[in-house]
Amino acid sequence: MAAGAAFMAAYGGYIAAAAAVAGTAYSVYSSQQAGKQAQLTADAQAEQSQKDADAAASAATVQADRIRRLARNQASQANAAMAGAGVETGEGTAININEEIIGNAEEDATLTILNGQAQKARGYVDASNLRSAGVQARGAANAASAGSVLEGGGKLVDIGWKASARNGKTATEGGY
Repeated sequence: MAAGAAFMAAYGGYIAAAAAVAGTAYSVYSSQQAGKQAQLTADAQAEQSQKDADAAASAATVQADRIRRLARNQASQANAAMAGAGVETGEGTAININEEIIGNAEEDATLTILNGQAQKARGYVDASNLRSAGVQARGAANAASAGSVLEGGGKLVDIGWKASARNGKTATEGGY
């Protein structure tokens, strides 16, 4: 028992200091890894948001083309029906009907494209916000790491001061 007490008296401060250094190192490493992972996750989410935004704009263009194609088919059917009824298709009411069909379709197609572009813009804003969140998480991890280092340094000073007080020595500058 006396040997254990003598060992602790002689080396206890070193063991405590080593434990404080190890704890600080682990805390810094953990904070850095968490920040890195948060940033990687945010970057992946941002990339997916941009891909989704691009897909929405692309889908809107395809839908607008479909609307225009359907309008042309509808105008052709209207012309065929009027021609079958003996109406002159190149003038008067027949032209007005075709212009209305095509005009309404073009309006729908344009609105579809504009909606797709708005979705794309929102997706890109979301991507930017996600990237910013990742950078902020990384910064917070760096700050936490710095705090851990300072806290660990404080523990070492405290251990040195207590060790010197136990040995009857006056603490010198730096605590040892």
